[in-house]
Amino acid sequence: MNAIHRADFAVIGTWRDDIKINQEKVKEHVAKVGRKYTIDTVVSMCPTRAISLNDDDTMEIDNKSCVRCMHCINVMTKALSPGDDKGASIMIGGKRSLKVGDMMGIMIKPFIKLETDEDYEELEEFAEECIEFFADNALEHERIGETIDRVTLPVFLEAVGVEANPNMVNHPRTSSYVRMDDFDEEAAKWFERKALDAGMTVASE
Repeated sequence: MNAIHRADFAVIGTWRDDIKINQEKVKEHVAKVGRKYTIDTVVSMCPTRAISLNDDDTMEIDNKSCVRCMHCINVMTKALSPGDDKGASIMIGGKRSLKVGDMMGIMIKPFIKLETDEDYEELEEFAEECIEFFADNALEHERIGETIDRVTLPVFLEAVGVEANPNMVNHPRTSSYVRMDDFDEEAAKWFERKALDAGMTVASE
């Protein structure tokens, strides 16, 4: 539904582990439609070139490069399927033209689990915090993406209680929209804090 491009608050289903591959079904698919068709409609259509078709008609996927666009899964529904560690990504601020030009949603929460009632309650509470921020800070006829752009992303993240996360940005060195000042150092600090928090949690248990 193009939620990344249009939705003020997009909840997009995703997964964290590897795509599941049924190699026998891959071979059946290739035998049915042909190698050229498979390469043209699946391998070549991968936006990050993460898929390769081997000489024996088995398939390999570089899961670290996968952006979860779902195209390959939609084409090869029996051969490929999402991983088991499922959840959602939260992106905020997508919109079509209004006060300023088109804006894509900003990755606010790269991954959250949605398995228990508590998980859904936490999502609802976060959505309420975003609505309150928008109600308090938006100008007339403004969408939340434009509000964030005007007050700056750090102000928004602080207001809704979200810590800046290096996982919000993929391949920052190649993005012309992200400043790279001290990114590596700040990312290292973030991962150190997370490792320390995890150690303290284990120790307390």
